[in-house]
Amino acid sequence: MSTSKKAAASKATPKVERFIVLLRHGIAEEATAEKKDEDRGLTKEGHARMKEIARGLERVLPKAQAIYTSPLLRAVQTALWVSKGYKSRANINTTDALAPGASAKQFRAFVDSIAERRVIIVGHEPNLTRSMAALTGADAAKLELKKGGCYGVRILEDGSGTLEWLLPPRVLRKLFPR
Repeated sequence: MSTSKKAAASKATPKVERFIVLLRHGIAEEATAEKKDEDRGLTKEGHARMKEIARGLERVLPKAQAIYTSPLLRAVQTALWVSKGYKSRANINTTDALAPGASAKQFRAFVDSIAERRVIIVGHEPNLTRSMAALTGADAAKLELKKGGCYGVRILEDGSGTLEWLLPPRVLRKLFPR
């Protein structure tokens, strides 16, 4: 989609109350000199935990309409588990606005362009916590998401946001017992 078409689509997005989940990717491979950061995938443990977390997340937000993810491998793999947790009812979309290093301004423009009312956003720290704080006005100095943890944020019609919850991965895993 061209930049002008994106801008037009953004302006056409109706201002309605929305709920977004900001989910940190699962446990990933360690960074090495031989592997680019964007090519680091989930570990075996990361895959197993994200399978459980995705099922728990589906219980918390059962009517998610879309999943947006950073293009990095570990985030895409996390999004795939989330999609499976939703029995593929929510489509996966990648966006550079969720990549490490994306600015808060890029993130806000992206959130403002989302048409769906209930979405899951898969990304990275510290971007997710900074973005949550920018949306809600919360003090992020003492907050950090563990891998597989998430924030639940309500975006009101006027664009302001409220942090409704923070769920660590162990809580999400316990919501859907094995």
